Amino acid sequence: MYAVSGGLPAFLQVCLWGVHGVVLALLLRRLGPTETALGAALLAVAASAAAGYVAGLAREDLTLRQRGEQVAVTVVAERLDPAEGRKGRHSHYTLERAEDGSTIPGEMETTSDLYDVGRRLTVLVDPEGEIHPRTPGQADPAAELTGAAGLMLVAVAGVGWVAWRGRRREGGGASPPGAAGAAGHPRGGGAGGPAA
Repeated sequence: MYAVSGGLPAFLQVCLWGVHGVVLALLLRRLGPTETALGAALLAVAASAAAGYVAGLAREDLTLRQRGEQVAVTVVAERLDPAEGRKGRHSHYTLERAEDGSTIPGEMETTSDLYDVGRRLTVLVDPEGEIHPRTPGQADPAAELTGAAGLMLVAVAGVGWVAWRGRRREGGGASPPGAAGAAGHPRGGGAGGPAA
């Protein structure tokens, strides 16, 4: 779903995700009780949307890893974000190629002050200039892809749970809790149980 809606304006993305949720709820309704199906549909849509967002975070890292060039650079300037309450201040670095002194397009950003002016490092640079430079460690999409996979697992598990509940409701699975007492006797009597 994220691949389909990726380039659309925000309003159309919301509409598309809404249609996705309604269609999913209608399909799930056939599998289980209405309340359960609606809850699972909401869970699946929310988890899918979150997985799409998290996968989108990994997109730049993957692109940089595929088409980026490893370049030896020198930090020539550093700038800190202005203080805003309790928000963390990110550091922005201007970089130059070590071999010819040409400026790398865009600034490299880190969540803390990691590098001093004059420091030499290796970064991945996008030849098209669309993605800011990053160190190879910053351009590692493993955490984002693992998070997206976990969220999709939650969505699939919600749908599977509704299917399982619907099967139990139709009598295809084990009997519901409380349908029989101890040793298979009906409630209210049986092997030493109190009579109704």
